[in-house]
Amino acid sequence: LKPSSGLPPRATANRRPRRAPSSPLAMAEPAAKKQKTEAEAAPAEQEAKEVKTGPPPELEADAPACQKPKVQGQVRFLTHETTLNVLPSSCGTILMAMCDGGIRHLFAGARASVGLSSGRYMFEAKILENCASADGQGKYAHALRVGFSTAGSSLVLGSDADGVCFEADGSLLHNKAWKKAGVPFVRGDVVAVLLNLDKASPNFNTVSLFKGGKRVSQPQPLPDSLKGKALFPHVSFKGVSVHTNFGPEPLAPLPFACRMVQGATKAEAAVTDAKPPADGKYEVVVPVGLPDEGTFDWLDSYLESNPGFTELSDRMIVQWAERSGVSKPRGAGPQASRDKPAAEWREFDMASVRQA
Repeated sequence: LKPSSGLPPRATANRRPRRAPSSPLAMAEPAAKKQKTEAEAAPAEQEAKEVKTGPPPELEADAPACQKPKVQGQVRFLTHETTLNVLPSSCGTILMAMCDGGIRHLFAGARASVGLSSGRYMFEAKILENCASADGQGKYAHALRVGFSTAGSSLVLGSDADGVCFEADGSLLHNKAWKKAGVPFVRGDVVAVLLNLDKASPNFNTVSLFKGGKRVSQPQPLPDSLKGKALFPHVSFKGVSVHTNFGPEPLAPLPFACRMVQGATKAEAAVTDAKPPADGKYEVVVPVGLPDEGTFDWLDSYLESNPGFTELSDRMIVQWAERSGVSKPRGAGPQASRDKPAAEWREFDMASVRQA
């Protein structure tokens, strides 16, 4: 047969079909699809892994029976260990904060009379009522912090290095630093804070949060500034009324048997006591000095030597407001007098706080 073209038969047989030029887009498309498929599969694999593993096993064991001598008397809140805006009930376990005028912006705080130096103990708290509404910006409505602090530290829990607490949004707070550690709790929730100072426990030197008897945070290590010190149950709040329970029985039992603060042994507890004056009369000291000539310097040294006194001054209100998260007053700075801090506040009425 004759070839259909002028080329020799061998040339015709060896011709290869032309290929279309490769497209970078066409080549990249499978890689992009692969990358997208892997990205979609990653969350599913992670979720499956979490479902498969589940929460870490509970390392807390049932507390053994204890026949050692217990702390005598009821765990309570002493007046000098509460802020000036705390209104306690007659039974002493229900606390309210003043919420009229500017004072509603300030945290109320109350520290219990029995602290813990070793062992493992818990206490409970519950928001009974939301008493205050938010301001125009939706701020300063309701807040509750539950935790532990050292004796003599700030009554606004979490504002210094001598206390640690869980806030109602589920975060852990220490020295004005927040980190996510648990889940939020609201009015009606019974929350328990467990302090583990048992050297034989795998959770030694930790604090944990429980809600409704269920663990909602893994054991959080105690800050170094609190290790080796007696730690007292402490609540700080504003815009709410709070019910506290120190025992002997919990409102919401935990998955394991745990003693409450009311059942603390004498060997593992530190007790704060307040004895009234023998004659029933309390002392008031009114320092008098020239303006800006060191009156507060003298007062600082006097309070250090006489911790039983409570300062009443504009300076005290300024410090209280700053620890409560209120912005600093206008005029504060080098030009402001140390003896009479500026009183022009952006967010609340200073005069109403003085009156309260």
